[in-house]
Amino acid sequence: MDYNPSKIRASYKKFYQIRKMLGLSFTQKIYYDMQFELIAQALQNGDIQPAIVYSRKPLLISAYSDEFDAAVMLKFPDELSDIYGLTENMRLASSNLYLGGGASTADDIKPGEGYTNNFYDFIPVIQLFFGKDDAKIHNNAGIFDPSVWERAAVKTKECAELGKQRNGFFYCIKTK
Repeated sequence: MDYNPSKIRASYKKFYQIRKMLGLSFTQKIYYDMQFELIAQALQNGDIQPAIVYSRKPLLISAYSDEFDAAVMLKFPDELSDIYGLTENMRLASSNLYLGGGASTADDIKPGEGYTNNFYDFIPVIQLFFGKDDAKIHNNAGIFDPSVWERAAVKTKECAELGKQRNGFFYCIKTK
């Protein structure tokens, strides 16, 4: 699999906008603030991969990984649909970090034929929600061949049928 580092700078403004939107407790805010570095590293060095808006309300976005040949479904606050003008089937980009060393994949990942067996999970960070340069972020969604988008769409459908959703901010923000 080709590794394409994202090279997107993190936006404090977007970060704090989401933090406020989530209505976090004081303790959660402290934890969340400590996670900013993880988000920044993911945006800077994470592997650019396709993401697809599955639905607006509830806001569900699938994040694909060619390392797994699979997608995971991420749930986000519905307000983000309006803030960013998201539409169903809209193409986005995620910055994926990969986790190795596990005996089996995470329970919400159904690996496909192209699974490399190098990792057991991945952390997708939707670039649009945390990145600084929206024009570059939208351009990142355009780097994939149509065949990659077709594969991501197939895996999005499989993921939806699996019926499992992650909190889209799970690895970035521990919420209630």
